[in-house]
Amino acid sequence: MRRCMQILRVGSRIRITWETTSPRDVDEAREFFSRQTKQGWLAARRNSEYRRVLGFSPEHGELWFIPLSEGG
Repeated sequence: MRRCMQILRVGSRIRITWETTSPRDVDEAREFFSRQTKQGWLAARRNSEYRRVLGFSPEHGELWFIPLSEGG
C-alpha cells in the first residue's frame, strides 16, 4: 500500500511526511511548505535538534513547521 503525505500536529508544531518517490506527495508537500512559510511558520528538519530549512527539497521526506513566536 502506498503511503500518502501525512500531517501531524504535535503541540504547537506541525510535522509532515511524504513519499519522496511519489510525484503527487512531493507536489502536496511543496504546496504545504509554500503555504506555511508564507504564513510565517519556520520550516525545519529534525535530527537531535531542529535545523531551519529555507527551501523545499523533495528528498527530505519530513519537515517540521514551528510557529514564528516559538522559533524566535
